[in-house]
Amino acid sequence: MTAPYQLDDLLAFPPGPSRERATWVYGALRSFLDMPDASRTERLVQFTAEIDTHPRCYEIRAILYDFWSHHSYIRVISEAGLPDEVFLLRELLARALWHLMPVDEVQGDLYVLLDSLDLREADAQWVASLPDSLISEWSGIFTPSHASVLVSGKLLALRAANIALARDFLALSDDESVAKSSFFTLPALVEHVARNPDDFSQWETRREACETQLREISHLIEERGSSANLVFRIRLLRSLLWRIQQVLNLERKDSDSRKFAVSIVHGFASQRKIGSVVSATTRRLARSVVEKTGRVGKHYIAKNDAQWKIMGWGAILAGVITSFTALFKYSISSLIHAPLLVAIGHSLNYTVSFLLMQAGGFLLASKMPAATAATLVDAMDDPEKDHMASLQAISQTQTLVTIGNLIGAVLTSIAVDRIWNAATGHPFLTPDEAGHGIHMLFPLTSLTIPFAIVTGVFLWLSSLATGWAANYVALTRMESAIAHSLRIRRRLGPARANAVAHWLKHHAAGSAGYIVLGFLLGSVPILFGLFGIPMEVRHVTLGAASLGYALDAARLTGELRISDVIRSATGILLIGLLNIFTSFILSFLLAVRARDIGGDKARRFLKEVGHELVTHPVTFLLP
Repeated sequence: MTAPYQLDDLLAFPPGPSRERATWVYGALRSFLDMPDASRTERLVQFTAEIDTHPRCYEIRAILYDFWSHHSYIRVISEAGLPDEVFLLRELLARALWHLMPVDEVQGDLYVLLDSLDLREADAQWVASLPDSLISEWSGIFTPSHASVLVSGKLLALRAANIALARDFLALSDDESVAKSSFFTLPALVEHVARNPDDFSQWETRREACETQLREISHLIEERGSSANLVFRIRLLRSLLWRIQQVLNLERKDSDSRKFAVSIVHGFASQRKIGSVVSATTRRLARSVVEKTGRVGKHYIAKNDAQWKIMGWGAILAGVITSFTALFKYSISSLIHAPLLVAIGHSLNYTVSFLLMQAGGFLLASKMPAATAATLVDAMDDPEKDHMASLQAISQTQTLVTIGNLIGAVLTSIAVDRIWNAATGHPFLTPDEAGHGIHMLFPLTSLTIPFAIVTGVFLWLSSLATGWAANYVALTRMESAIAHSLRIRRRLGPARANAVAHWLKHHAAGSAGYIVLGFLLGSVPILFGLFGIPMEVRHVTLGAASLGYALDAARLTGELRISDVIRSATGILLIGLLNIFTSFILSFLLAVRARDIGGDKARRFLKEVGHELVTHPVTFLLP
């Protein structure tokens, strides 16, 4: 059987690096990779035998060794499998562009040549499965020279030091002194160990010190708040330390070159994947956001009679505010017809109403599930907490606040409509508007059900904004910065500076979530409509307030039918259930994943909930 590419062709090329020689190597590698895994090893054995039996075998091996000794081999050792960029968004952009941009595979850079082969995880497994005899045959060609190991190790150490000594990293250390960082003299130590392999224990000691510093930083950002870029750089630093370990191991007598080769192939196979880096980096951020959201959720659970009373009245007052939100919504729709202005008007209307609730401490039922789901998962993660009791307390409080919202919204809407009718001689809505307001809530003859689910998704997204804002405030220590800033204290005075800091701590995150929710509810349906996609808001409290105006107008004009009342009330009930369930389940799943609860534990808990609902349903409604 002939070789994948003729050996005589390789010998015919002029000495030194050339495109022809690189093309020959690329073609040979490509031919092996295109073979089925089962026959690839057998073919490599045959190819090795053909080289060994060739009259000019030593010359062939010398050519191949010279090819793999190219200075760009240092790049293969120090970059394969490691991110090119230091910041997450830049890395994602670079990976996306790599899939789109053409590349000259045989330009003379070994890294580019190997990267363009589209290696797979299966290729790394194949290298790991090769017999020792084959590894011995080829190790002399592929094993890096001492000079390559020295330069690669120092490049990796310089990159690690550059990242670890950045100001935002040092600020997270107990001691911000640059010289006291374990990474400060890392390049010099790596160079020393590369030149003196017998001192490998010095590297192990330093690596442990670096890892300890990274663990301290990780623990600190868990307490303060996480950042995707910080998490990305911590992972990058750990990868750099591991690669330095692998490189320095090559100089030791008992080193395993096969493991290093497998690691390089694995690196090329994984380094252009976008999903893997996003998933690994955002998991910690998601956990931090979930934790901050869970802290908000703890305030949404009534624990005694006094809290029940406060939450009940707060829910009623939130319903009262929502009734005026519905009034302005109808007014904006009738007075403004330009889509952009309608979107802005509705968004501002919702946002102002929500911020009034935030300022007054009033509770909106639909906003609670996303926060309380994170609190529930926190209870599941703590063996000392009764997670079923936590769920029942959440459900009971949710029921109270929902009823309070509906009472405040419906009764206030009817009262306002009666006042309007007394002042003007007609209800606020025309008969056609009232009829539309009633019929759009019928669950079987409208798109109420899917609209309610989408609104639940909006509620969940707003909870993420709440958690993200809380995480950002904690990460940047903004409260402390405002309270102690000499410039701010000079301009506002100490009392006002402290008041702003207090507001930031207790209301900034909630306000951010409400602002996002306001613009989602007010703008997204209009945006969808511009593309001919039907989309409307089905929010339980807002829908109940709108229904109050519609029912009262129909009654005053003598067009109210009991069947319409039943069907529209059923629609409100379904909207409430779908709003709450959708936002709760999305937050629950995110929290379970972020906290690594595990699918089995989550399924067992849901099974327990189902059993408890069947046997004791009242405990989820009444204390």
